[in-house]
Amino acid sequence: MSEFQTKLDAIAAERVARQDLIGRRVAASLAESQARTGDLTREAAATVQRLAEQAARTRTAAGWELPEKSDPNASLGMDFEDPEMATEPTNRHAPPPEPQTRRGRHARPDEPEDDYSTKDWLG
Repeated sequence: MSEFQTKLDAIAAERVARQDLIGRRVAASLAESQARTGDLTREAAATVQRLAEQAARTRTAAGWELPEKSDPNASLGMDFEDPEMATEPTNRHAPPPEPQTRRGRHARPDEPEDDYSTKDWLG
């Protein structure tokens, strides 16, 4: 019986040693993975920033977009009283455009002379 107990103790000790080895490998792999992920994240952020700057320079050089100017009213300390007023169109009192009945390339408003329903075509 003592031989059996000795074998069980040896198996348990081996199991504990294997668990420790696996735990150390997992910890090392996890640390390496986190370090690599951090490096890749920094590289990706730098690449995205570089591409955004390059795109902005290209748009500005091509004349599609002017560089942003600072707000002249910012130095005055003035702001809208109602934040939603900042998003409203400036010409609020203009009448809305009239809907067109015709659509397409040759759209024009209907005129009374275009109504041929009362025209005598046989006369």
